[in-house]
Amino acid sequence: MSESGPSGRPTRALHLEDQHGAHAHSAIPYFLVWVALLFFTALTYLTGKQHLGTWALALALTIACTKSLLVALIFMHLKDSSGTTRLVFATSLVFVALLLLFTVADVATRFRPATPAGAPFGTERSQPEGLLEHEVPE
Repeated sequence: MSESGPSGRPTRALHLEDQHGAHAHSAIPYFLVWVALLFFTALTYLTGKQHLGTWALALALTIACTKSLLVALIFMHLKDSSGTTRLVFATSLVFVALLLLFTVADVATRFRPATPAGAPFGTERSQPEGLLEHEVPE
C-alpha cells in the first residue's frame, strides 16, 4: 500500500516493512559469518595469551575491525543499503579512527612504565625484590 506525499500524488512506500519482499535472505551467509566470528574470537583469545609486545595492539585492533566489519555488512545489512547509509557509516568510521589515532599517539609519547620485579615478561634484567644485583641468578 503506497501513501501520498504533500502533492497528493502516490509516493513510494515510506515504511521499510513494505519493501521486505525485494531481498531474499538465506541463512547460509549468517551461519558463515557466525563461524568466522567464532574463529576470530578464538584467535583473539589465543593471541591474548601470547605476549606479542608491540604487535599486540595492532593485531587486536585488526581482529576487532574485521569482526565489526562482518557484523556491519551482514547482520546490519549494510551491503544491501543505499549510498547515503554507507556514507554515514564510513564517516563514523573515520571519526572512530581519528579517536583511536590520537589516543594511541598520546599513550605512545608517555613514559615507558617500569617492569615489576620478578615479572615473567619484560626486560631481561628483571629481578626478584630484595636481591642485590650480584645475587641475581644467571
